[in-house]
Amino acid sequence: MRTTLSLTIGLMGLLGVVLALTTGEIYRHLALTNQREAMAELITANVNERLHQLDNDARDLGLGLQNNPAFRRALETGNRENFTSLLDKPFHPPPNSATLSGLRRLLLFDADFNLIGSSTQGDTVLDVGGCPELTQLAARRQGTARSQSLSSACLSSAGHPRYAVLVPIGTPARDVYLQVVTDPIESLRTLKSNLGFPLKLTTPGNQAVYRSSDWPPPEAMGDTLVASYQINSDTGKPVLTASVLRDVKTLQNKLRHTRYQVIGIAVLATLLGVALALITLQITALRPLNALTQQLRRVQKDKAHLGEAVKAGGIAEIHQLATEFNRMGAELHLLYHTLEHMAFTDPLTHLPNRVRFHDSLEEFTRFNSHTRRPFALLLMDLDRFKAVNDALGHQVGDNLLMEVSARLRSVLRESDVITRLDGDVISQLENKMVARLGGDEFAAVLPSVKSIGDAALVARKLLLAMQEPFIIEGHHLNIGMSIGIAMHPDHGSDTDTLMRRADAAMYEAKNKHLGFSVHDPTQDQNQASLV
Repeated sequence: MRTTLSLTIGLMGLLGVVLALTTGEIYRHLALTNQREAMAELITANVNERLHQLDNDARDLGLGLQNNPAFRRALETGNRENFTSLLDKPFHPPPNSATLSGLRRLLLFDADFNLIGSSTQGDTVLDVGGCPELTQLAARRQGTARSQSLSSACLSSAGHPRYAVLVPIGTPARDVYLQVVTDPIESLRTLKSNLGFPLKLTTPGNQAVYRSSDWPPPEAMGDTLVASYQINSDTGKPVLTASVLRDVKTLQNKLRHTRYQVIGIAVLATLLGVALALITLQITALRPLNALTQQLRRVQKDKAHLGEAVKAGGIAEIHQLATEFNRMGAELHLLYHTLEHMAFTDPLTHLPNRVRFHDSLEEFTRFNSHTRRPFALLLMDLDRFKAVNDALGHQVGDNLLMEVSARLRSVLRESDVITRLDGDVISQLENKMVARLGGDEFAAVLPSVKSIGDAALVARKLLLAMQEPFIIEGHHLNIGMSIGIAMHPDHGSDTDTLMRRADAAMYEAKNKHLGFSVHDPTQDQNQASLV
């Protein structure tokens, strides 16, 4: 028990350590995840803010162009050279005027989204249509939706990330659309100063188009946390990924230090718990249980100790166990006696049953086989019992069997042949001499009967006892009995032979109405011929 308890507490302690490690790892993971999510939310908000600012600047540029008289005249005349001149001016703004960050090209479309003018400044390799996905989306719009601006990220033909805003402008006579194409990198690189984290911008091919000076090399990123936000086109294609990095080495060290502290505390608590538990177990459980165990061993060796009280202290449960143990010891002998009575006693007549009688006969046979001391076996069967049982019912039949068993027991107890035995022998064998084998069949063992004459004398007394009528529930019942006698060792030296030959003698007595019959060899021949 000590080993089991120590192992149990040790396993619990180990489980506690594992749980602490697991909990610490989960907490570390959650802490880093929360940090990453917070950084992702922060960079998402700032990127969207920069893109929204580009939308506003593009609309302001379109509104300024719409209000330019020269632009209105160019719309009226349709002169493309005038459009080109006007679209090139935002690339060279006057001093102290607002500029559009990262402007790369301006494209002008008519109401059917045909290109009618473009700037000659900025990207010269950009597709003629700017961001084709954006113009295709705008062309599919109907009604008032065509008067709203659109924006989308895209890649240029050279694979550079671009951000395009389509702004509806024009005059009452003619509607046109201005597509403002910018490089978002120029605007997004300012995130570094706003967020305070190292910043890296990468294309879909994982090529870095911008990396702040404090962004560490790959081999130095073991204790860093990276959060990213991906800018996609309207069709869902990735265009640009903005990533920020945070050094979490200090946080990792604190979490690791805390984990070691928890492990140390868990180990110390486990060792202390084992020591205290063993001391408590010894005082409150092991000593009292050992007293009960010693008493149980004494009872196993000698049933005379059964029922002896054991004084056991300890906890209330052990004390209660000792009380119940003492009560069990006091009742166990009675329980054994009751179980033996139920197993080997006929419940109706309270005589030994067939099993008990067979065991007793084997005991007599085995005991007397070495000395060849004689004893008699009597098998008895009632005459006319079936007629009484059928005519008057089973209740009367059961009462009749109980009366028969009482007379049999009384005759055997008072027989002159039996009373010649030693008093101790009679007291040991009295409850084994007569038994009910089943139905209306009985048997008796006459110990130390030395001759057939003595056995016949007992048989006659039994028959005489059956001649007096039985008064059962007002009925005067006359029944007889047929008895077969076999002697040990003359008629057999083993149980089966004695039973078979006594049964043959009883069959002879019943068929010839002799009352009783002693076995002779001709009865075996008659019984074999019947079989």
